[in-house]
Amino acid sequence: MPSTTVQSLSRATTATFEELALLFPEIDLTPEQAAAPLDVAVSVEFRGHARGRLVLRASSVVLPEITANMLGGDASRQQPLQRDALGELCNVICGNVLPAIAGAEAVFHLAAPLVREGGALISRDDDAPAARVELGIEQGRVEALLYIFPTRDRPTPLGQDAVSAA
Repeated sequence: MPSTTVQSLSRATTATFEELALLFPEIDLTPEQAAAPLDVAVSVEFRGHARGRLVLRASSVVLPEITANMLGGDASRQQPLQRDALGELCNVICGNVLPAIAGAEAVFHLAAPLVREGGALISRDDDAPAARVELGIEQGRVEALLYIFPTRDRPTPLGQDAVSAA
C-alpha cells in the first residue's frame, strides 16, 4: 500500500493535470507510454516548515497538448511556452502537495521553476525521493518526485515513509 506522502503526491499531480491541463492521467501505463523518454525536467525548490524540491519530468511529446490546453493552440508549438506550462504545473503540484503532507498551517516559500533539458534529475547522488509517482498522459508519461531534506530544526524529514507508486 502506498504511503500517505505518495498518495498525496499522486492526488495533487492527477488533480493538477485534470484541472489545469485538461488531461486525464492514467495510473496503468500502456507499453507506448512506458517506453516514452522523460526528456524534459522542471523543479521547484521550497523552504519553510520543511526544505526540499519537487521535480516534474515529462515526455516532450505531451508538451504541445499540455500547452494548447493551458495557453491556447497558437502557443502549443513554441518551445519556451511549453517549458513555462510544465513549470506552472510543477509549481501548482508543489503548492498543493505540501499542505496535504505538512498540514494547512505550515508555511512554505516556493522558488521559481527551473527547466532542465534532457530530463536529467536535479539531485545529488545521496538524494532519495520521499515520494515518486509516474502517470501515463496521451502518448507519453510524466514522473513527479518529491524530495524532502532534513534541517537543523527537523532532523527527520517529512515523508519519511517513502514508497514508490509507479
